Amino acid sequence: MEFKHIEYFIETCGYKSISQAAQALFISQQALSRCIGNMETELGCKLLKRNSRGICLTEEGQYFYNRFSPIVQSYRSALSEALSHFERAPQKVSFACAPLIFGILDTELLFSFQEGHPGIMLERLEMTDREVDRYVAEDERHFGLLAIPENRHGQRFDYIPLKTMPLRLYVHKDNPLSARKQVEFSMLRGENFLAMEKRSHYHSILSEQSRHSGFTPNITYESADITELYKLVDRGKGVFLGIDSPTVAARYPNIRVVPFADDTLTYCIAFVFQNYDKVTAPSRKFMEYILEHMEMKV
Repeated sequence: MEFKHIEYFIETCGYKSISQAAQALFISQQALSRCIGNMETELGCKLLKRNSRGICLTEEGQYFYNRFSPIVQSYRSALSEALSHFERAPQKVSFACAPLIFGILDTELLFSFQEGHPGIMLERLEMTDREVDRYVAEDERHFGLLAIPENRHGQRFDYIPLKTMPLRLYVHKDNPLSARKQVEFSMLRGENFLAMEKRSHYHSILSEQSRHSGFTPNITYESADITELYKLVDRGKGVFLGIDSPTVAARYPNIRVVPFADDTLTYCIAFVFQNYDKVTAPSRKFMEYILEHMEMKV
């Protein structure tokens, strides 16, 4: 039995459900359930049971918790002291991200983290979405920050979502779709699409939704510059799929923003990695800091 699995069990005891514990541990619910199931098989008894309020300890589970909780706490205390000691030597935290991210995520977080952790040096590697994927795949210690479709999660890498945002239709005020309270994606057949460039995961949303609606999108222009795309919509050159941005209406008087009837059309800002346990301790500290202090901007 791995000590990490004992840690997982002890942590799970503080939550009302496996899903809540899995989220706090940055692992999937399936992985945590499998871990506890393997522990129960090895011990030959049940550690947790379900009731109307969620999960609770069995008698054997309570014994196991009482026996190992002080050990886990002692280990974590010793580890924290050791990390503080070794942080005196400069350590580099490199992470890959797409340019679009820092139009959404407050970059002040990077500076405030650096000020609070002078022993850690941040290195941002600016890449396209697909280059970030390749970077993360190269090494278990690598991680990236992406804006990706929510339904793409889990297909290749584990992830920690920072924020999930619904996609909206950006359309010129003279387009008949601008008067609708909601639009179905199928209504976009025949529209000229303005799109993020092909190396972003944006295209997977556009292609997938168009395929489900039975048409091929007519993409007339692509750009990595979202401001350029807003300007083209304002001039009536096409429609664009983007996240909510209160500043757009003020800057571009001819643009109307219309919600989709399908609320599963989303974009998600997320950390992606192969295995959270394999990411370096300073990198995990950085991710946890961003999760705790993040404020989104649009």
